[in-house]
Amino acid sequence: MPNGDPTPTSESEPRSLDGGPPRQAASRGWRQTFSSLSGNRDFVNLFIGNIGFFFGMNMMIILRGWLVEDKWHNAAYLGFLMAAVAVPMLLLSPIAGVVTDRMDRRKLLLVAQTSLVVMNTVVGVLIITDTIEFWHLLIASSLTGASFAFNMPARQALVATLVPREKLMNAMALSTATMNISRILGPALAGLLVPLIGIGGAYFITTGFYVGAVAVTAALPPMPPNREREFTFFEDFVGGFSYIKRSSVLVALILFATVPMILAMPYMILMPVFANRVWDVGSSGFGVMQAATGVGGLIGALIIANLDAYPKKARLLLGGAIGFGAFLVLFALSPSFYLALFFLGCVGFGSMVFMTVNNTAIQLVIPEEMRGRVMSVMMMTFGLMPLGAVPAGVAAEAYGVRGVVVVGGLLSVVAVVILFNAMSAFRTLDRDLEAGREQAEAGDRVGGGARMGAPPGMSGVQAG
Repeated sequence: MPNGDPTPTSESEPRSLDGGPPRQAASRGWRQTFSSLSGNRDFVNLFIGNIGFFFGMNMMIILRGWLVEDKWHNAAYLGFLMAAVAVPMLLLSPIAGVVTDRMDRRKLLLVAQTSLVVMNTVVGVLIITDTIEFWHLLIASSLTGASFAFNMPARQALVATLVPREKLMNAMALSTATMNISRILGPALAGLLVPLIGIGGAYFITTGFYVGAVAVTAALPPMPPNREREFTFFEDFVGGFSYIKRSSVLVALILFATVPMILAMPYMILMPVFANRVWDVGSSGFGVMQAATGVGGLIGALIIANLDAYPKKARLLLGGAIGFGAFLVLFALSPSFYLALFFLGCVGFGSMVFMTVNNTAIQLVIPEEMRGRVMSVMMMTFGLMPLGAVPAGVAAEAYGVRGVVVVGGLLSVVAVVILFNAMSAFRTLDRDLEAGREQAEAGDRVGGGARMGAPPGMSGVQAG
């Protein structure tokens, strides 16, 4: 572990990661909202780096989508771009997970982020010189997806490495909050920059945020893998999938994250079509729509940050998923732009509640040495988005964008309700999460390292 054991040395005197003075035993009120940042310099640096990364990512999404709608006027192209990002993530994520568990996560994150700086710079030059073609965007999007395949598992694994488990949901919620702050301000900034300095100029501003993320990440200490013994690359690759397969809880949580990703999340690629063809609000209105989603997500993330001790996490998970799909339907049917903004805020709230609880639950039930591989499988759910995104883009071009989003939202609600009730793992989820947390903390105190003998959702007999 970097900078010493991140686990408290005693229950009465928890220590910070950088060897500083003991942390407060507990925070109250709004201080609790930011408790995982208190006395944890390394997580603060990662947190700041996340802000730069997510600002760059959300601005890039806005600029790329608006460029396609403005230059080629083809909703299907938006689906193809999403596929170009997602397919490399789907194919490379299992490999990226193994690499994340085998090498210094700080170095991996630096390489992945630097590649984004290079790609964005090239695309910005092509736009400014008016030589950009759609195939250029396809290639750049594919390389971006490859970078994300390594970037995101390492980033999420670092959160759980740097933060003690009793504050993990708080840390995950704050990390999600940074993404939503960037979804509020980033799209608005991008929308304002386009008429002032053009899409190409705005691309260079986006690149500046990525550069800032690289600089802050470089300030993190080395983070070599913490493993009981070495395995071959192939053993690690197979071992990750075998571990997930043996865990009924992980299988249930990953499936629950995948269903809305395929059925409902494709609405994101159709937002430029709503802005341009449904309400005619231009690039600035498009940015406001993205910001509305971010406001709702930020509120949801800050609320979740105060619910570390809430015992009914399964209830939060289902409620957030249902709200996400239901408000998406209302957004698509909205008769006015301003009412649609309100519903988009509710969509952001629901999606962030369910995604944050889902990711936290997964982090709570996996051991440290498996973290990169399991989170890379979660990243594969984003790679599955083209299964919904490409048909959604084609159908929106042929039949209209409102109906496509309505159908996707309704199918998502029905699917998550059926899945939640059909899989027994959800009925014992809260108990399994608490058992996993206690087992990991006991392992930390005894042997140093969050390890468990058997995957959650398995008895000792099954594990043997």
